[in-house]
Amino acid sequence: MRQMLPEPQIRALIRLLSDEDQRVAHTIAGRLVEIGDRAVPMLREAEIEQPEMAARIRWVLDDIHGQRLEAEFHALSSCDDENLDLEAGAFLIAQYAYHDMDLSPYGRFLDSMAEEVRERLGRKASAEEVVKTMNRYLFVEQGFSGNTEQYYEVEDSYLNKVLDRRKGIPISLSAVYLLIGKRLGLPVFGIGMPGHFLVKYETGRYRMFIDSFNGGALLSQKDCARFLEQAGYGFEERYLQKTPARSILIRMLKNLIAIYNKVEDVTKASRLTRFIEILGLPEKDE
Repeated sequence: MRQMLPEPQIRALIRLLSDEDQRVAHTIAGRLVEIGDRAVPMLREAEIEQPEMAARIRWVLDDIHGQRLEAEFHALSSCDDENLDLEAGAFLIAQYAYHDMDLSPYGRFLDSMAEEVRERLGRKASAEEVVKTMNRYLFVEQGFSGNTEQYYEVEDSYLNKVLDRRKGIPISLSAVYLLIGKRLGLPVFGIGMPGHFLVKYETGRYRMFIDSFNGGALLSQKDCARFLEQAGYGFEERYLQKTPARSILIRMLKNLIAIYNKVEDVTKASRLTRFIEILGLPEKDE
C-alpha cells in the first residue's frame, strides 16, 4: 500500500537524496519508490532544478515506473494463452524503455496499415493473393526490413521504435505482421523456431511460412527444415508449431535481456527478468 505523505514531506525526502552517505540515500530512495506515482512530478522537478542529483532521481523514477509496469504485467498475464493480448504486452515492454510514450498514434498507425491492405485486397482474394499483397505493402511500400547491419541494436526489439524506423529483428517484424493480420482476421500466427522467428499463414488448402526479416520471403516446411538442419538444431515438428502470445513476449524480453547483459546494464536486465517471471512461463532455449 502506497504511503500517503503530504507534498512537503515528499519534497523533504527528495532533498535528502543528496546525502553523501550512500546508505542514507539508498534508504530515502526506497521510501520514495514506496510512495510511487505521487512523487513522480516532484522528482521530475528536482531532476531539472538539482542536476547534481539527476542520477539518483532517475534511478528512483525508473524503479517507480518498473513497479507500475509489473502491476500491468500481472493483469495481462492473468489471461489464458488464447486470450492474452500480444499487442498490449509488446507495448508494455516498450513502455519500460520509453516512459512517457503515447500509445494512441501507434494503434492508429497499425489500424491505418490494416485498412490500406484491406482496400487492396477486395472481397474475393485468394490466400496467395492475400500474402502477396501483405508482403508487397509491408516490405516494399512501407519499407519494413531486417536490420542486418546492427542486428543487436536495442531499438529493434521495442515495437514503437520498429514502427518508427521500419527496421527490426525477426520477432519484432513478425509481431507487426501478426498485429496487422489480426485486424484483418487473417489465419496467421507466430512460429518461434530456434534461432529464427517466422509467421505462418494457414488455411485448409494453403500453408506458407513468411520470413519478415528477409523481405517477406516465402518458405515451405522443407525450407524451414533445411534451415534448422544447417543451423545445427536438427528438425523436429514442434519447432513449427504455433507460438502463443505469452511465449512471444517472453522471447522478446529474453532478446532485450541478452542485449542489456552484454552492456552490463544489470538494472534493466533484472527488471525485464522480473517481467518474464510474472508472465509465468519458464524460459526456453532459442
